[in-house]
Amino acid sequence: MDRPWAIVCDFDGTAQALDLGDAVALRFAGAAAYAEAEERFRAGQSSFGVLLRAVFAPITASGEEIAAFAVARAAWRPGFEAFLAACARAGHRFLIVSAGLDAYIEPVLARLPAALRRHVELRANRAECSPAGLAITFHGPDCGFCGACKGAVVRELQRAGYRVLVLGDGAGDRCAAEAGDLVFVRAGSSLVGWCRERGVAHQEFSTFHEVAARFPGLPAPRGAAAAPP
Repeated sequence: MDRPWAIVCDFDGTAQALDLGDAVALRFAGAAAYAEAEERFRAGQSSFGVLLRAVFAPITASGEEIAAFAVARAAWRPGFEAFLAACARAGHRFLIVSAGLDAYIEPVLARLPAALRRHVELRANRAECSPAGLAITFHGPDCGFCGACKGAVVRELQRAGYRVLVLGDGAGDRCAAEAGDLVFVRAGSSLVGWCRERGVAHQEFSTFHEVAARFPGLPAPRGAAAAPP
């Protein structure tokens, strides 16, 4: 009997057409703090987890302010809701696993139709907002690179008997891509080059319509060739 599928999908820049985490940091922490933390990370002077804490630490806005900002700018990547609905009908677990913050992700997910929201499991870093700054609690173990390691989530699901489809676009998705059974990478993202350099098998996509058409866990569209196993 085939193992069931579970989907591990990144949020910023993958499920969402834009990187809301970056937008939140730039709006509430400022461009200078963001650029300084990014420069240290790219120079190899800090881990991804340290980068995340540094980017969000200067934020003194309330959770309500962050939520309102995110909801006003949120836009699902084309085909995301239809793909999520198809996975729900097929009985596939669907996890949004993010290095971003629950403070802006939860309010955006809440705008999904109720049945779709119930089907999504969220694992995101917890934001503790205060006038003194924003503190992050990681949602899982820190592997030393990702902050909360998405690869650990993939392996947890595999131990539970699932085949795992990974969808991502950035540095925080590298461990998940290495561990996944099937990997889709957003076209044009930094993860494409990283997967190529390391020989990680992957397929590129721009919309979730493409993912749905090529994902073997869903019926092939009428008139289309079946997806490869």
